[in-house]
Amino acid sequence: MTSENRASADQAARDGARGAAFITLAKMWFMATGFLQPLVLTRLLGTEGYGLYALALSAVSIVNNVVVAGSIQSMSRAVIQGGSRALRRGLLLHAALGAVLGLSLVLGAGALGADVLHDTRLPGLLRLGAIVVADYSVYAALVGAFNGRHRFATQAALDITFSTLRTALVLGLAASPLRVTGAVAGFSIASFIIVAVAFVAARRDVFARDEEPAQPEAFAVFAKGYGRFFAPVLAYQLALNLVLQVDGLLFKYLASRAGQPEAEVNTLVGIYKAVQNFAFLPYQLLLAVTFVVFPVVSRATLDGDRETARSFVQGAVRFSAMALGAMLSVLAGIPRGVLQLAFRAPFDDGAHALRVLSLGQGAFALSVIGTTIVLAAGRARAATAVMALTLVGVVVGDVVGVQRAHGGLASLEGLAAGTAAGWLLGVIAVGAYVRSEFGAFLSLPTAARVALATAFSALAASKLPLHGKVGTLLASGLTVALYLVLLVVTGEVGRAELERVRRITRRAAPRT
Repeated sequence: MTSENRASADQAARDGARGAAFITLAKMWFMATGFLQPLVLTRLLGTEGYGLYALALSAVSIVNNVVVAGSIQSMSRAVIQGGSRALRRGLLLHAALGAVLGLSLVLGAGALGADVLHDTRLPGLLRLGAIVVADYSVYAALVGAFNGRHRFATQAALDITFSTLRTALVLGLAASPLRVTGAVAGFSIASFIIVAVAFVAARRDVFARDEEPAQPEAFAVFAKGYGRFFAPVLAYQLALNLVLQVDGLLFKYLASRAGQPEAEVNTLVGIYKAVQNFAFLPYQLLLAVTFVVFPVVSRATLDGDRETARSFVQGAVRFSAMALGAMLSVLAGIPRGVLQLAFRAPFDDGAHALRVLSLGQGAFALSVIGTTIVLAAGRARAATAVMALTLVGVVVGDVVGVQRAHGGLASLEGLAAGTAAGWLLGVIAVGAYVRSEFGAFLSLPTAARVALATAFSALAASKLPLHGKVGTLLASGLTVALYLVLLVVTGEVGRAELERVRRITRRAAPRT
């Protein structure tokens, strides 16, 4: 490794660390406000009302999240290559895309809500949610531009602003006589406001002329090139979000088709949504890593710097695995106590489903980091193929799990097991691909040590005689502390890393 390459790798690592810190803080705030919403909504709307809200949100989120993640990655790459002109042209494309997708959801709401999901209240909620889809197409493009410029602090500030705004409006309108309709309307209003805020923050980049080439390419040429990358990314994101959201919708379809009463089905969906709120913690927190991985690996790939890419991939996946273990040890060890922190009965009846789903979610979080690496290297078809394989695994697992469970809470546990099995299939597939292409992913020694520390910590947590909210919080802290100690004992965290932590702690300590 030459000194120039080493300097490049070191700079990439420093930029990545700063970016990860900014975005991780934003994601932590996002998760905090995200947990406040169900904590209050379950009390305002009740179990069935919350289930109905969850169904509408899941259907909207499949479309919405596809646009968001695909737009961020595509615009990030375009701005890296083409500057402000690419940003302006990309915004035009995304405004048109948002209009088409929003209108399509409005027109298809009746068939999806009433005919497929067998609920006459869903079409109106889906049409209201179409506003979010249209707004997010533009908002995500602007966030992608900040990401491509490595303006991670601005990206994080927008995340924090939107999380706060959405939570206030969703809860405020849910408390009104509109109830479920008000909650969806609050989300739509917040999305409209954040588009305006993001555009104001990006106005200098949008109107900048200092990067104009002498002979710029025609708009049609740009659009074709942009679409060549964006379309495969959309296909990947569609598969990814179906993997995340299809289980609840599929359960609604299977249970309704089997003749279960609408209120009973929506109640079970509400419990499962509460389980998902905690099970998705690993994925949501590690999204910060994907936002940093993409531009760094993308730049290293464009520069042909394979060593920087390999080194960054290895470090990012190892960090992610260790962070996952800390979260999973708590979620798998004390699932009922975790659910009772936020929800009243009967939501804690999903405790066993949470244990199973959270362990599967750990595998899924690593698979998303892996596919993000593949996307950043410009291999969208490979990433889409891996996620499509995962989707097939989830659907097959869900159908088998629900049908073998014969209804009730057992069907939720079967649903969680089927989903987790599909996610495990996905991480095995993407891990093998990334290792073959980059020469690095999660090493077997690291995987074994993290798994051992997680399993032992979770088992110890399940035996702690601590109850109630205070007891659960205390047990969580003890569990994470035990997990970290085990990482040191097994040698996963070595002397050099402990010394680095010690130096950081010394610098942070106040001087007397």
